[in-house]
Amino acid sequence: MTTADRMIAVSTNASTTPFGEAWPHARTPWPQRSAPLYGQNFASDPFSYYESLRKTFGAVAPVTLEETGAFRGYLILDHAYQLEILQNRSRVWTRDSRWYRDFTQGALPPHPLVPQFAYRRSRLNAEGMEHARLSGPGNKALAEVDLLRTRALIEDLAEQLITSFFPEGGPAEWNQVDILDQYALQLPLLVMMRLMGMDEGSALATGNAIHEMLSGGPGAHRAAAELDSRMRALVEEKQRDPGPDLVSWMHHYNRDMQPGLDTHELSEDVWLQIVAGRGASTTWICNTVLELLTNPDLNSDVIAGRCQMEEAMNRVMWVNAPIQNLIGRWATQDTMLGGYHVNCGDMAIICLGATGADPTMLSASFDVSRTNRSHLAWGAGSHGCPAPDLGTLIVRTGLEVLWNRLPGMRMAVPKESLTWDLPYVARSPTALPVIFPLPPMPVTNGQQWTAQHSFISNPPRPISTEQKEQPSEPQGRLPLWRSLVAWWPKR
Repeated sequence: MTTADRMIAVSTNASTTPFGEAWPHARTPWPQRSAPLYGQNFASDPFSYYESLRKTFGAVAPVTLEETGAFRGYLILDHAYQLEILQNRSRVWTRDSRWYRDFTQGALPPHPLVPQFAYRRSRLNAEGMEHARLSGPGNKALAEVDLLRTRALIEDLAEQLITSFFPEGGPAEWNQVDILDQYALQLPLLVMMRLMGMDEGSALATGNAIHEMLSGGPGAHRAAAELDSRMRALVEEKQRDPGPDLVSWMHHYNRDMQPGLDTHELSEDVWLQIVAGRGASTTWICNTVLELLTNPDLNSDVIAGRCQMEEAMNRVMWVNAPIQNLIGRWATQDTMLGGYHVNCGDMAIICLGATGADPTMLSASFDVSRTNRSHLAWGAGSHGCPAPDLGTLIVRTGLEVLWNRLPGMRMAVPKESLTWDLPYVARSPTALPVIFPLPPMPVTNGQQWTAQHSFISNPPRPISTEQKEQPSEPQGRLPLWRSLVAWWPKR
């Protein structure tokens, strides 16, 4: 049995590793010199902050994530080391949080990120053969998505969201909207829930639970429990009555596996696909809008067709990475990293936000940042994103519809006045207000939400032998969730 496969063999507790062995003695003390990965300087300009860390420490910087210094890790600033850890050819690093010594021994102080490290029985925390088993049905189901039909779905939802920008009494001469709250936060999540085959009522309730959970308020724990319950109910419903959706195809491929995934494991993967699909896509949309509205040369090139929207999106991966840091790789044995002696159980943080300034990766030429696709935003190795084409399609289509419908859009406030959340994981402003003049481009389709149509080629066969009525072939555009768009909660 390989090291990666042994990782899931036994559970861990405060005194043992996931191998069931006592934690080895930490041979090397934490470096005496480290840097804070928090505070106003980090929040307002993380890119200059990363560059100062590179000048001070080199390719790897020991950092602390809060004031006590107990929540800490090695921040990986250079592309070569990032790729080494993500590909993990040495089988040293893992996503299994049971290998996080400080976490399992209860040494971490309260912090908003700490609950996210709790071990879940999902592909996110699995390695080796167990990771392949847990990700198999979901990855195969994603391969069934018809991207052409899905683009039509995205266009329709995007058009509805933009139409909702205007007051019922008719648009004003100038209109203002928060692109983050009223567009970027909503579109990816609406798309992913539709792909999962939710009906409109279930999508409303699920969207509310996700919103409350991610807000981190007093109802977050209750909302997380509700979300788990709803994901389980969706998985059970699609097992009884499959349709042309991702969850039904997951069941279809799961039946061919030995051993297959149980209901809990399938629910975990549905939960992961919805939440992961929402997070990075939301920030990518928001940061690309910001880049286009504050970079006149790039904006004019996109409008004139000299630069495709996807090239502008690619530039953002370098200059304002949507996902700044991948927090959660742990050493399963003592190792060396960028000149540091790393102990078994120590954490590495992949700093994607720093690679735009890595001198080995990107020259000062503007054009390189449009075309250089060696960024690691999709990850690498076994834990790489399983559906980069779908993620890119959601963002690109959402941006193209926005630019077509709202010509003349511009920032409502100076860029310097924007406020930013701490970019521990993602980086986006707390709000992105824009204004746009009349006349807006008209909606190209006004069809109401009716029966469910197919964006996947065909639904899988029902599990029972009883014949079920199959959806008819789609006619024209996909169904619209008009009331869902109108209701969507504000952050």
